Amino acid sequence: MKSLLRRCDVCDGARGEVLHAPRFVLPDEDPLPRGYDVVACERCGFVFADTPAAQDVYDAYYALRSKYESATVGTGGGSSTEDRARLADVASLLAASAPWRDRRVCDLGCANGGLLVALREAGFTRVDGVDPSAGCAATTRSLGFAARQGGLFDGAVDADDPVHLLCVSHVLEHVRDLRGAVASLRARIAADGLLYAEVPDAAAYADHLRAPFQEFNTEHVDHFTEATLTSLLARGGFVRVASGRKVFDGGGGVPVPAAWVLARRGDVDAEPAAPAHDGDGVTRVRSYVARSAAMLAHLDAQLAPHVGAPMQVWGTGQLLFKLLAETCLARATIVAFLDGNAKLHGSTLRGVSVHAPAEAVPGVPILAASTLHGRAIEAAARRLGLRNDVIVLA
Repeated sequence: MKSLLRRCDVCDGARGEVLHAPRFVLPDEDPLPRGYDVVACERCGFVFADTPAAQDVYDAYYALRSKYESATVGTGGGSSTEDRARLADVASLLAASAPWRDRRVCDLGCANGGLLVALREAGFTRVDGVDPSAGCAATTRSLGFAARQGGLFDGAVDADDPVHLLCVSHVLEHVRDLRGAVASLRARIAADGLLYAEVPDAAAYADHLRAPFQEFNTEHVDHFTEATLTSLLARGGFVRVASGRKVFDGGGGVPVPAAWVLARRGDVDAEPAAPAHDGDGVTRVRSYVARSAAMLAHLDAQLAPHVGAPMQVWGTGQLLFKLLAETCLARATIVAFLDGNAKLHGSTLRGVSVHAPAEAVPGVPILAASTLHGRAIEAAARRLGLRNDVIVLA
């Protein structure tokens, strides 16, 4: 057990078991930590990143570097069939739970407004959004919604106009100061209002492994189960109305497990019962760590024959950050990074610039830094007329 840098937000525990210690090689200008310990709270079993960075570091990151502005890279805008179906399912659940349609509904962390569209289609007439990214807020306004740039802690949701249904879908896993976040959410909800919170389901990480340690990334600093999410909200003055687990299609048939809680405002002065230790959740995360380690070793073996010659890498996401830190790719001579997200062009990683894929260096092999989309990257390279060899991880 270690003494925690960050006390547990679910139970205020001060000690935790280290389950994994991920390390990352990040873009040179990236403000987030290059590593941390993933811990399980000794007292309640909540799993989280014992990150040294303060909340304001994460706030600045999402304001300036949000990938969710991109319709092709980010999710939440309803730009794909799968994303629209996911958001429509959430809106359907909320429509079945709320006995009204004309009261204020707000999506905090609205990305490009996809959930707001689904809520409007479900019959809600007063919907608006808030997002830390100015680009996301602008895109959401272009869809006909009131949308402002802001976050959990800056008062962007007007306390004088409380919401009756506040949504935080795939937001809380990004938050270091969870207790402060829940207090802020409660302050913005009407006395008879509802909160809908949805997060990745850590209890199912191992069942839907897509890439090694995919969920232990620079952005996800909390790893909830249905039980620990319910306990966090109870400590912050919310009473569970309903909760559950699900698996949705994240695009291209990729399953994404999630847990959700629908809660109403309760008496903040009432002391919630001490949370039971979520031993099952910790056991399941340990399984995820073991399976991820085996997958990472497999990728290391695949990369080994290629690192002796110059290469360029297509895809500057979370998998690459881990490969550069924890596999033989650290020794490779990488002459260029390629990425379809225009927001990343001109940034540098290990001092090497990120370019559009069309600017690939002729003749230098391209590593597709994805366990899921390697063949799609290869096909995209051919559509661009690139004749480079493409290294596909399997």
